[in-house]
Amino acid sequence: MHTTSYNLQRELTISLTKHDAIVTAKTALSSLNAMMLNGTIMKKTDRKQLFSIYKKIRGVKGFKVIRGSIVNSEFGKGLKEEEPNSPFDNKILNFDKTQTKIMYKNGAPSALMVGVPFVAKTNSRGIDCMTCHVKASPGDILGGIKLTYSLKQLRNSQNVFTENTLIIAIISIIAIILFLYFIINSAIIKPIAKMSRLADKISKGNFEEEIAHPRNDEIGSLAKSFNLMQISLKKAMELLSHSKNKK
Repeated sequence: MHTTSYNLQRELTISLTKHDAIVTAKTALSSLNAMMLNGTIMKKTDRKQLFSIYKKIRGVKGFKVIRGSIVNSEFGKGLKEEEPNSPFDNKILNFDKTQTKIMYKNGAPSALMVGVPFVAKTNSRGIDCMTCHVKASPGDILGGIKLTYSLKQLRNSQNVFTENTLIIAIISIIAIILFLYFIINSAIIKPIAKMSRLADKISKGNFEEEIAHPRNDEIGSLAKSFNLMQISLKKAMELLSHSKNKK
C-alpha cells in the first residue's frame, strides 16, 4: 500500500511538472511568434532578453530555443545557444510530438526535460507560418523549445514520504510488540507467576488457595494438575499428621 502511494505521488508530480513545462514552452513559442510579426526576432539581444525571462521562472533549471535547419537556411545561423547539441535536441527537431525525458541522480529523479517542437502550420494560433517561412511546408519542424524542470520538490516529497513511512512502521512494530506482550502476559506469564506464588505458599503449609482453570489449553491443564497436586499433598500431610498423633 505504501509503495503504491509512493508511485502514485511520483507519477502525479511528474505529470504536473510536464504539464507546466508544456504550457511554458507553448507560451514561449507564442512570444517568438509575436517577435517575428513585429520584426524584433532578428535582434539577437531581444531574443537573449526573452530567454533570460523564461530562465528565471521558478523551477526551471534550463531554457533553450532550438533553431531548425529550415530557419537557418532562410535567415542564417542564430545564436550559438540555439544550435542543437544533444540527442534530445535533435529528437525535438525530428518528431512533431512533445518529447519528455526524466533525468536521474543517485537513482532518484532529479530533473524533467520537456521538448515542444515548433511545427509549421497554415493556422498556428491564427498565424500562417508559411507567410514568413516560404521554404517550409505544412508539417515541417521549424525549431522547438527545450525546458529542464527541477524535480527537487518530488525528491523532498519522497523524503518526507519515506520518513513518514518509517515512523508508521516503527509505531506499528511497537503496537504489535505491546499487543503480543499483553497476550503473552495475560495468557502465560500471569498464570505461571500465580502458580509460583502458590507453590511458595504450599511450601509453607498453606493448602487453601486454588488456581482457577477455566481455559482448555495447556495453561488450563497445568493449573488443574497443580490443584490436584495440592489436594494430594494436603491429604498426604493430613495422613502424616494423623499418624503422628496416634503414636
